[in-house]
Amino acid sequence: MTAPTSNYDDALVRLGVTGALRVADRGYEFPKNMEPWTAGAVDLGYISDEGITENREQDSTPFTPWQTNAPVRVETTNEIITWETTLWTTSWDTISVYFKVRAEDVDYDEASGVTSFVDGDKKARDLRAWGIDVIDGVYARRALIPNGEITERGGLVYRKDQLIGYPVTLTAYPGPEGWSVKREFKEGWRVPALGGA
Repeated sequence: MTAPTSNYDDALVRLGVTGALRVADRGYEFPKNMEPWTAGAVDLGYISDEGITENREQDSTPFTPWQTNAPVRVETTNEIITWETTLWTTSWDTISVYFKVRAEDVDYDEASGVTSFVDGDKKARDLRAWGIDVIDGVYARRALIPNGEITERGGLVYRKDQLIGYPVTLTAYPGPEGWSVKREFKEGWRVPALGGA
């Protein structure tokens, strides 16, 4: 694959044509260099046609000297990276993520086929490992989140002209390594050679 020579090369224009959201237990060993996902990572299935939206929220502090009206420095004091999506598949995996329940929280009655759990109680934090793939033909990008949590859940809508969807917001937290997201790109562009050679 030849690297494009201009930022006006249409080979550098990307679409989020399709993709997937995966979840695993914390400590899951992520595949390297966009290799296929291994056992332990569960694909959460269909996502609404609005895809996944990544957000960056930053707080910053400007430092303005007494002698001027303009800051001489602005320091970022807080940065939160989140992803919003609506899951369209109803399965144990999406119910578990949306309602923040684990297998030990659930009762299943074999005779009736009914699964039940209590809701509205105080639940423990639900930290998990997450993976997001965005695919555009032969190009792809991946976000690996070793320490993430669903921090917002949108309303469930029950209507005959709308699929039942599970709107969720995933927040990435820094882990012991000091970072919250590892990003991988396979999109045809390259990092310039060091030293200008």
